[in-house]
Order: sequence, then structure tokens, then C-alpha cells
Amino acid sequence: MDRIGIPTLYGGGAAGPNIRWRLPQHTLLLHPGDVGLILSCHGTEVLETAERDAFDRGVGDDKGQVPRYSDLPYLWQVARNGIGTLPPSFPAPPLAPDWDRLEESIRSLCHAWATQLTPQVNDWAGYNVVNHADGGRVLAVLYGADDGLTIYIDDRDGSGSGDYAVTMRHRGWDSRVPLLQWWDAYFAADADGAEAAAKLVVKEVRARGARMPGDLGVTDVNCGDNGQLMLPGLGIAPED
Repeated sequence: MDRIGIPTLYGGGAAGPNIRWRLPQHTLLLHPGDVGLILSCHGTEVLETAERDAFDRGVGDDKGQVPRYSDLPYLWQVARNGIGTLPPSFPAPPLAPDWDRLEESIRSLCHAWATQLTPQVNDWAGYNVVNHADGGRVLAVLYGADDGLTIYIDDRDGSGSGDYAVTMRHRGWDSRVPLLQWWDAYFAADADGAEAAAKLVVKEVRARGARMPGDLGVTDVNCGDNGQLMLPGLGIAPED
């Protein structure tokens, strides 16, 4: 970076970082190898066509699809005015065909953030899940170096006491924030924390009426209010 400038795109996948310095003709890619990281040079069109094809085929059991979101070329990218040029467009996220794969998608992305985000951009990131089967209720997923993985849910129509509170804590929520009237839950920034966070998200939206992942949308995708964050590895349809 001292020699050539900051990357065009930070990012990463299930196996590790996926950082690129991109020009229209060639892309310099820093990515995981069998041992450590590899710095390699690729024809931009060839590289991006192959990656886009993987995203377009989708995640599922059909022939040609990848079985898991962790098998996608990358899960997240951040553009922060680096050198080079951005792609004319970015891959659309393959939508989760079932709850198990949505849980795997969220788990893989949470774990990738927990291990990759701070070293790359030293910032927080998050997104909102909108449950259209529950009147558009918002559930927020956040990661930051200080707090680790945090999940919040808007509960202004709920209660902080009685049987309802017992039910919420049984699902995995820690406490109700009185001022905001949201419930929160905190998880370690590791594989176990990512798994528990993903389970809570899926359990909560299903408990609140979502029948399929298609009942959900994602909004407010953000990385510290600095740059453009893309989540092609999150199996929920973007709404903005």
C-alpha cells in the first residue's frame, strides 16, 4: 500500500481476505492460499466474469449451484476511494432457498467480519433485516472491534417483564434497552459467536411470522459511514 496506494476494494470470503487493486485490464488480488496469502495478477474481465458466473448460478442443490454461501468467491466488499476503478456493477446476492442456508449465510458473513474487518478497515459494519411478515419489523446485525457481534431487534410494541421477557431471554436475547425499547444480544467475535448469532437471527424472524427467507429484506448496509459496503454473500434481497 505504501508503494501503490490503498486497495480499490477491501473484502473477504469464508477462507480469508479478498483484497483487490483493480484496473480495467488487470487486477492485483490478495487472497488465501494453501499456506498464508497469495498475491496474484489476473485479467480483470476473466476474473470478474468467472466470479459473476458463480454468483449467478446461486446457492442450492441444483446442478451447477454452489452448496453453501461459504463456497462463493467472496462474501463482502468495501470500496473506499482506493486506486484504480470500480466494476461497472457488482454481483447480486444469491437469495437463500431455505432457512438452513440463510443461517449458513449469516454465520459465514459474521465470521468473516469478525476475523477480517478490523485488520482491513478498522471500522464497524452492519445491516438491517426487515421482516415483511411482521409489519416490517427491523432486526439489526452489527460487528465492531469493541463490542464484537451484536444483534438488536425493535421491540417497541413488546414488554420488558413477565412471560414475554422470559420468552425473549429463552430465545437468546440478553436484555431490553429501556430508552430505545429494543432487545440486544452480544456474541464473541469467533466461530462460535458467529454460529450463535446466526441461529438467533433465524429463530427470531421465524418466531415473528416469516415463513421463508423471501419474507425478508435487507436495508441500511453500512461500514462506518465511510465508503460503499456490498454484501453479495448475504442471502437476503436488498431493498435499497
